[in-house]
Amino acid sequence: MKLLLSAYACEPYRGTELGNGWNWALSTAKLGHEVWCLTTVEGRESIEKEVEKLALPNLHIIFVELPAWIDKLFEYHLGFYPHYMYWQHRAYQKAKELDEKINFDLVHHVTIGSLQMGTALWRLNKPLIFGPTGGGQEAPRALKKYFYSGWKMEVLRKIISEALLVFNPNARKAMQHASLVLTTNQDTYDMAQRIGALNPKMFLDTSLPEDFYPEAYPERIPDETMKILWVGRLFARKGLPLVLAALSKVRPDVKFELTILGDGPMHDFVPRWIDEYKLHGKVSWKGQVPWDEVKRAYTQSDLFLFCSLRDSSAAQLLEAMAYGLPIVTLDLHGAQNLVPDEAGIKVPVSTPDQTANAIAAAVEKLYDQPLLRRKMGVSGYKFSKSQTWTVKTQHINEFYSKYSQVQPAELTVQH
Repeated sequence: MKLLLSAYACEPYRGTELGNGWNWALSTAKLGHEVWCLTTVEGRESIEKEVEKLALPNLHIIFVELPAWIDKLFEYHLGFYPHYMYWQHRAYQKAKELDEKINFDLVHHVTIGSLQMGTALWRLNKPLIFGPTGGGQEAPRALKKYFYSGWKMEVLRKIISEALLVFNPNARKAMQHASLVLTTNQDTYDMAQRIGALNPKMFLDTSLPEDFYPEAYPERIPDETMKILWVGRLFARKGLPLVLAALSKVRPDVKFELTILGDGPMHDFVPRWIDEYKLHGKVSWKGQVPWDEVKRAYTQSDLFLFCSLRDSSAAQLLEAMAYGLPIVTLDLHGAQNLVPDEAGIKVPVSTPDQTANAIAAAVEKLYDQPLLRRKMGVSGYKFSKSQTWTVKTQHINEFYSKYSQVQPAELTVQH
């Protein structure tokens, strides 16, 4: 199959969107498809080095360059929006030029995974798969205190999101032309339906390579002190202060140690939070660490505690399950769909105090019941094995076969 991928974010050996873009391109090429992948010039050096090493003749990376003044916008917080939309315009021009020569069988938009930003490639009038995508999730207003100054950006994001749904033709048109729209959480699924998606389906976007997993399920010997792990970027929406507030409410007889791995814009707040919640001697913040140390922390911990306040589908939840850790998280957005009920405790969102108290109760329960921790860890480990890139691309390949000949008008007949 002659396949065109749109992967604005794409770079090997990177996490989140960048890693997703690269892995979709690589995995679909390994299935034997002739793949052309449109991306930015950002990761050009590492991509070209990896492509040369892999020597896959059916993987073609097409770098879509932009004027320097447009690239300059990317340095500003809100500059991403015009940068991405202009890139979409140039990517469509390049795709149209390629299609005249190649005649693609199917177009797959993989990154950016934002429903509101859409894709201009619907204009090719080819069978289109959009996603997996997020974008429909909104941070709960009830917990805005944990955003600190970051709440203003959440409000602005919501305003921009709603405006894009109304004024960005590449959002609605992509939904209405796509043969299949894959959404990572219920919030985005509902949004896709609301703006006219003909065929939305739930599909987790978080995947892991086979070599990520430990050789066997990591058995843990229960200790008097429960080792808790938090991994992530220090963004306001990642919810670290909520986690610390919850741990300050844990029973005094519960002995725990929290390790925080990650750095980011909220860097200066961490010592203040530890002081505010009187957690000195119970929290170790190591900042940004090498990947091997992250894996070691997954292996040596007893519980993964991550309560993001807005997340499409947090990759670290799947990573923790791959290392057999039980999960405590919020029953919200991507975590709601990604974490199986038997693999952890998902806390409902209510008031700040009630939510923090419920997280504390979950931590206490798992401290008191080491056998439950193991049971949940084993369940998560088994589930994570169903979310490898190999399994995901085999699944997506079935979609390619099914929808490569399906035009949007035919979907209304099928459903």
